[in-house]
Amino acid sequence: MPKYPKRTTRANQPAGVSGLGTHHTSPIKARNTRKQKEVRGLGRAQRTAAAAQRLHAILHGNDPPSASRPALNHPMDLSNDQDVEMDGWDDEEVIVITPSAASAASVPPRPPLPQHSDTDAAHIRLNNAWNSLLPMLELPWVQYYRDTHGEPRDCIPTEVVYDCTSACDSPTVSKVKCLYPTHIRYVTLKTCSCKSAAILLVEHGVFPATPTKTQSGIAFDLLDFYRALFERSCDAVTALAAALHTVYERRGFRVLSAKDPFRRLLTQAVQWSSNLRARVERKVDMALQAAATQLAASRHTGEASAESVPTSATPSNASAEPVPTSATPSNASAEPVPTSATPSNASAEPVPTSATPSNASAEPAPVLSAGRAHRTLIERCPACFNLTEWGRSLADGGDVQAGADGCLSYLRLRKAGNGPISYDPKRFLSKETVDAVGRRIDVARKNPKANPKSLIAKEVVELCEESWQAANEKKRKANPERYDANGIFVMTCRHGQVIFLCNIDTPGEQQRYIVAMVQELFIMLPPKATLMQAYDVACVTDHSLDLYPILSDDLRSRVSFVINGMHAYGHQWACQLLYSPRFRTGMGLADHEGVERFWSRIRKLIPLTRTQWGSRRIWMIDQYAAFVGEESRASLGAWISRQQEKNVEIKHRAATRTLQECRVTERTLRAEWAAQKEAQTSIRSHAPQRLRRELDKVLLLQTQIDAVEKAIEDTKTTLKGAGAPTSSLKILQGLELTHEKLSAEAEALYGSLNIQDTYPELRGLPLEFTQTLLVMRDLKINIRKRATGSFMEWETLDRAVSGRREPLGTKVHQATRKAISRRQPALLKAINKFNECCATLDRLRPPNCSIPIPSPLSTQLNGLRDDTTLHEDVWITPSQGPIPRWLNDDDVRDGIRSLHALDRCAEEVVRLNLERDNLRRWLSEEADITEQAKQALGASPLVFFLLQRQQDLVDMGRSWSPSLRHQDVEGHIISGRAEALVPIAAASANRVTPPPMVPVPPPVVFAPPPLPNIMNAALSQRRPNTGTLPELSSRPSASTPTFGGGVEMFDSIFDAADLSDEDQVELVEQVLHGLDEEETETSTVEASTNVLDVLDVQWAYKLSAGATIDTIFPRKLAERNAMLESTGEHFNHYVVQQNGRAMEITPHDLKPFSYRTGRLNGYGLNAVALSLHNLYRAVHSPTREIASRCALFTTYDLPLVHYKGSDPDLWRRISPTEYWDKPIWLIPIHRAEQAHWVLIVVLISSQKLLCFDSLASIGGWRQNYRDVMLLITRLVALANHNKHPLHLSTEDPEEKWEVRPLFKPGHPRQSNDYDCGIWVLSMMAAFMCGHEDTALTESDIPWVRNVFYKHILTLSIT
Repeated sequence: MPKYPKRTTRANQPAGVSGLGTHHTSPIKARNTRKQKEVRGLGRAQRTAAAAQRLHAILHGNDPPSASRPALNHPMDLSNDQDVEMDGWDDEEVIVITPSAASAASVPPRPPLPQHSDTDAAHIRLNNAWNSLLPMLELPWVQYYRDTHGEPRDCIPTEVVYDCTSACDSPTVSKVKCLYPTHIRYVTLKTCSCKSAAILLVEHGVFPATPTKTQSGIAFDLLDFYRALFERSCDAVTALAAALHTVYERRGFRVLSAKDPFRRLLTQAVQWSSNLRARVERKVDMALQAAATQLAASRHTGEASAESVPTSATPSNASAEPVPTSATPSNASAEPVPTSATPSNASAEPVPTSATPSNASAEPAPVLSAGRAHRTLIERCPACFNLTEWGRSLADGGDVQAGADGCLSYLRLRKAGNGPISYDPKRFLSKETVDAVGRRIDVARKNPKANPKSLIAKEVVELCEESWQAANEKKRKANPERYDANGIFVMTCRHGQVIFLCNIDTPGEQQRYIVAMVQELFIMLPPKATLMQAYDVACVTDHSLDLYPILSDDLRSRVSFVINGMHAYGHQWACQLLYSPRFRTGMGLADHEGVERFWSRIRKLIPLTRTQWGSRRIWMIDQYAAFVGEESRASLGAWISRQQEKNVEIKHRAATRTLQECRVTERTLRAEWAAQKEAQTSIRSHAPQRLRRELDKVLLLQTQIDAVEKAIEDTKTTLKGAGAPTSSLKILQGLELTHEKLSAEAEALYGSLNIQDTYPELRGLPLEFTQTLLVMRDLKINIRKRATGSFMEWETLDRAVSGRREPLGTKVHQATRKAISRRQPALLKAINKFNECCATLDRLRPPNCSIPIPSPLSTQLNGLRDDTTLHEDVWITPSQGPIPRWLNDDDVRDGIRSLHALDRCAEEVVRLNLERDNLRRWLSEEADITEQAKQALGASPLVFFLLQRQQDLVDMGRSWSPSLRHQDVEGHIISGRAEALVPIAAASANRVTPPPMVPVPPPVVFAPPPLPNIMNAALSQRRPNTGTLPELSSRPSASTPTFGGGVEMFDSIFDAADLSDEDQVELVEQVLHGLDEEETETSTVEASTNVLDVLDVQWAYKLSAGATIDTIFPRKLAERNAMLESTGEHFNHYVVQQNGRAMEITPHDLKPFSYRTGRLNGYGLNAVALSLHNLYRAVHSPTREIASRCALFTTYDLPLVHYKGSDPDLWRRISPTEYWDKPIWLIPIHRAEQAHWVLIVVLISSQKLLCFDSLASIGGWRQNYRDVMLLITRLVALANHNKHPLHLSTEDPEEKWEVRPLFKPGHPRQSNDYDCGIWVLSMMAAFMCGHEDTALTESDIPWVRNVFYKHILTLSIT
């Protein structure tokens, strides 16, 4: 082949066939090394040396050398080297750095990007022109609004002539284009130098678009419409300008100018008309301030200065101090620095053990002092700040409650620049104020307190710092080269009213912002005011204030920190115990998430403020915050009503009912809560950080090893099915050996962590138990982090549900759903693993171990979100003595939560009534102040705004009137002062209704009555034509001992043994079966936290209509035993189940029946119950009909539901009973913590739960009820899924399930702790025979135990 020259890269590229052709990019070439040398200009070294010399002289306080340029020691003649004079060029101002400023600034600020001097000068000239014009526009602006209020406005005439009365000789004629919402009007203005064209336009309802040489104007109608549009949406100048252009063209008003002819005009008019409105409002506020001061002075004429007075029963303003006229009261000091290590008052209050309310203190009530907050705060939220007495204890919630948080989404591009707009923000703190606080914090951190006292362990604070970005002050979320503002920080009151804002210009959300706002708030409050401050990282901030003298001792003692309600769930459990508003006394029910609601309201400003001037960005956010504040203030009455009706009353009713059902005294609950806080906030309850890191690495390694094992198994299965060669299978065998070696080394690595040395309390426990326990602890922490993230994402999706909030948009919605789908498999896998570990830990726990088994977690997100145990850490330290009740007693745990809810309800009612007083007082005082200001202004046009304010006060009074009446926790109208309501509310919250007195029925006559219809109420609804059963012989044989008489004693040759530690073996095997199958999941049915709402619990012992008491069951069973041949007790005996499988009774299971003190285990109880069931439903049995209608559950079925077993496992275990056709379900239950057997009988048709406890205790049933209702719900779903119709309602509160006891509360049938299993078997046998109770007594139980023992010996051994 002929050789052609190599084509170039350019020649190989396709040629363009249209347009300008294909664009080619030159390849990057290596830089010429000869051109890399630095080029230095002539005289640079001398100029640098001279500048360094001048800087050194300035920093050391010496006289600087002459400002003139020094002569350069250079052979060249540079005498003519001077700056060229240029038009429009302004030399930059020389910045002189003083020694104090140089030393104070530890880090020099980043210099801003250079701006064009001519542009800056133009902006300044424009700003000065507007500032000169606005004072002249105030009067005509006010007069126009006054004259046109409530009337239709006319358009400006086409020609406006000003008749000058001073005979000036400088007339001017100008043509102005006036923009109206639907048309353009061209106007000719004829005036003179006495009145500018701008004033003439304002007098006719048009605002000038420029301060000088006015050629365009915007109608007030259009500006008012835009203002309302801005308040309801956001800044839409560009959209409005384009819409006006379209409307004008469609209506025939052609505009032949640029593409966007109105945007600049509207921007200027909107900005400066807003400034004009602000100037007028400032004058009105000054008039109101002067009137308030005058009225306060008139009230205090002749009285001494205000003193601290005790709280009286009648509020009075007679002792109130004059309202200050500035934002700095006399007690304010500049940057106070504490001199001692006074601890914070935010410490957890001791929990009383008496029946007094939680907010009651052994110390006398604090003496309140008279005073008034600054008028600015009262205007922003009169419900919070219009107090007349101050100094309430922080344990009672303080005087004021506020929330704060930052949002790092409000970035601003550095290249957007800045410019003057002459706007003084009302709510923004100045940068100088925040920076001064930052410098003070830096100094304080270098001088920690001598003996700091902190509420929370350092390990917990470190974990919270790792979990929250706000706690990391050095983390940069945005590029500082690109952005000069990183976000906005806000403080709100408990009603969501914005109090302060400030700009975030540091890399992270540093503590300077919250400290600056707290300090600014205290400056505007009386000297004795107290504050409860909510913050998302309150634990970190409070810990820092305890360690360092950032606040003065007086200020530190008057502020306490809590966590916002929603953010609390992301903190460690120990942190929640101290800082969660649910557990802090005095906080009430407010969640203090008004900050997040404010961010939601203004989120549309995020993209708009990113490219704005810094000053205009501040103006826009401040204006929007002012509108939100005014609108929210008008709805304070509705807020109070909503809080009373939908929060206090509902939660109070639910908590009261739960507390009554728990049947635990308040003294006990408060003592248990105090013990829980002390135990779970101790340092020993937290693993060291080193151990946690090492465990994380081991868990990660184990996860990877498990993944390799699964991959090897999958590959092996594939290769075997494909007929792979022997060599490949040998390689796989080598990989399996390597995997086993890795697994062994991972176990050795875990053992090398020396956990027993870190936790000496765990010595003596099995290694596998300890390993599982610590793995569960870290696993639950991981689950909590993942679940919290999923909760946030679900909240994001719920915004647009039913149109309640604005939609998210397709992009955000899809991104959120992808995040949820990405999180969910790992979260479910972790939860299933945790539940598996719960069952494993239950199996591995030694008999005498006092470490409680953690509660399993819900596999559904909704159930997990409402599960309070999610936020509790796994308990890893053995308790001294028995397991505390707050750990394993569901009644105590539910009671503590209900007691907290009742306390918060009582506190919230007191706070709401106090706010009602504040609002009533504010309406009255503002009416007087407005009238006084109106009289002082006389005939001023500003009176128009005062008249509007009076009308607004009247309207608010009418709308607030139904909400301002004092109410108690149940919503009843009461009278009295708010502070006087504390005993009423607290007594209502802390009332625990004692259990009802159950009348003792007459003694049971043991004469055997005839056997009646069996469970008529249950059978008649399922199978209506049920006949009576034949009677059995009721005469006992001569050889059988009679009830209540002499009992045949069965001598035992074995020692008594407690075998309850083996009761869960079969359960664990079933729960762990098939967990490796990723497709297996539990059903979507989960136990609701309000599942008990569908139960109607009645603790009065009462038999059903037509029901009887069994008196012959053991005697008939003894007669049968005597007629059958018995086998040896050393053989295994078998009972055949309905599915054909045999249930085995080993000699180990038989042993408890042979001893009087023997405790039955699950195998023995289940086998005996099944054998009795088979006996009573035999073909020739007279009880066949009723026994066949009983579905017999085992003791392992309910725990399978409790531990979130899968649907296939549940169906495989219970479907052989054919429960969907059985109206009676017999469910034996073993309470492992108490080693006690109980029974629940479910009557499906009549929706009843009959519970039996031989100890006659009404406690401990709540968790059993939850599990049984969940079991019923899941079984109904499974039956319908498998085409066995079963229709029951377990979630409708209108269809109640009746709960009745089969015992007399307080009258136990046994006095020991080992006969409960025999009692349960006897009650199950009674139901199989058609009765509801048994006539056995405690003296009969040894004989019945012997009857059961002999019955087992008659069973088959093959």
